[in-house]
Amino acid sequence: MTDALEPVELDRTEGYFTPSTVAEFMISNSEVRKDARIIDPAAGDGTFIQTLLRRGYRRVWGIEVIEARAAELRERMKAYNGLSILSGDALDLATLGSWSVGTFDVAIGNPPFSYRRSRVSDERILANFELGRPNQAIEILFLERFVQLVRPSGLIRIILPMNIFANTTLQYVRDFILENLWIEAVVALPRHTFGGTSAKTAILFGQKRGKSWGVRGDLWNQKRVKLVSVPDVKSLPELAKMTIDKTDEGLLASMTEIQTRMDPDYHFARAETSRILESSKVPFAPLGELADVHTGFFKYGDTGHLVHSSVPRKKPERDKYIRLLKAKNLSIYGFRFGVDDFFIRKDEELFRPWACVNVGDVMVVRVGAGCVGRATCVIDERYKGQADDWMLIVEHKRVNPAYLAFYLNSSIGRTFVMREAQGTGTLSISKGKLLKVQVPMLLENEQSEFEAQVKKMYDAHRLGKLDKAKSIFASLEKRLKLLVFKQ
Repeated sequence: MTDALEPVELDRTEGYFTPSTVAEFMISNSEVRKDARIIDPAAGDGTFIQTLLRRGYRRVWGIEVIEARAAELRERMKAYNGLSILSGDALDLATLGSWSVGTFDVAIGNPPFSYRRSRVSDERILANFELGRPNQAIEILFLERFVQLVRPSGLIRIILPMNIFANTTLQYVRDFILENLWIEAVVALPRHTFGGTSAKTAILFGQKRGKSWGVRGDLWNQKRVKLVSVPDVKSLPELAKMTIDKTDEGLLASMTEIQTRMDPDYHFARAETSRILESSKVPFAPLGELADVHTGFFKYGDTGHLVHSSVPRKKPERDKYIRLLKAKNLSIYGFRFGVDDFFIRKDEELFRPWACVNVGDVMVVRVGAGCVGRATCVIDERYKGQADDWMLIVEHKRVNPAYLAFYLNSSIGRTFVMREAQGTGTLSISKGKLLKVQVPMLLENEQSEFEAQVKKMYDAHRLGKLDKAKSIFASLEKRLKLLVFKQ
């Protein structure tokens, strides 16, 4: 067997492949002997296989559904006698053979996600999975296949979309994980880790339970899971050097604490919001106790002819139109006039009176990795319009709306918003989640002071004085922190 494997260039023209630094990190945190049986059931471009061989592992299997790519992997790595590359679908037992189930020491890899490949509806395949629901997401079946492949006490190292760790509708998948694995760590990767997509993902590090391990009990309560969040793609080179159980990075959480949410970013935000609440000298209240929230409206499809870029100058025709407010129209410094200005007629099908915002309402962007939670207050008639369905409309009850809009954009407010936001392809916050966001209940006169400054900031922004608007925002940030954490 060759002592060292030279790096090879493999076909990366189709799919979202794993950076070598991520593969190095996952393998270096998988301490097993060099003759351990290791499998990558979704070999792709061979990053994991190549890294394993270069690190001296001698019994490596790979499965690749694309025959041409499997043949390329065999050819490029033919010098390695301990390597086996199977061509076929790893979800199909006919590809694996019964000999392989429950025999591997490690299953490692980055399976395809459902947004890149059709969801699985083949009943013959679904029948072999506990999680085999109709039209199931392919990554969920791969997760179970990884678990099936390893022996009791075997290691699972798998990259999964963040929705598996966070979304309420996928709680049954997290229940499966907790029933079958001792979780060692969950490491959140930054967006743009994988070329061509901004999908949010995380690495699950787990060990398969044995029959005698039990499901709950003292060991369960004592187990601590390391949660790590990699801040940006620039930090990936350092990731390969990290030893999870020795690093000071991240948080430790109990198995109980991660039963409903396993995503590290949530737990970081949870820890920070707890610190804020404990340190605050001001009472906080959930937004749901202070305001009503509902979603805006827009009808998609063949409706382009109903959206207008201008309106008649003279009444009464001008009064038949209303501004269509979009997420792009909102900024933390005020409404963006002249940016994607669109209008709809009040007598046509796109108009919905209940989706209109009036003076005193707050608009909150509900979708978008870079803008989720961004808020703008309707401070006068110029800001009125109909909000589209990318926005939530907050009708205030017991809080000053201008103060509320600023607070949601502030660093403190963003921390509470991001605790509730979730998503893989992009982030979103639902009506129910927004209602959970905690708001510091400043005195009425203090909220009024914020309102006066917010109006000045909006006016400066509208007049193109962005530096002045930013200066006002920064001053309000300092003022908010002083009031919330006053000594």
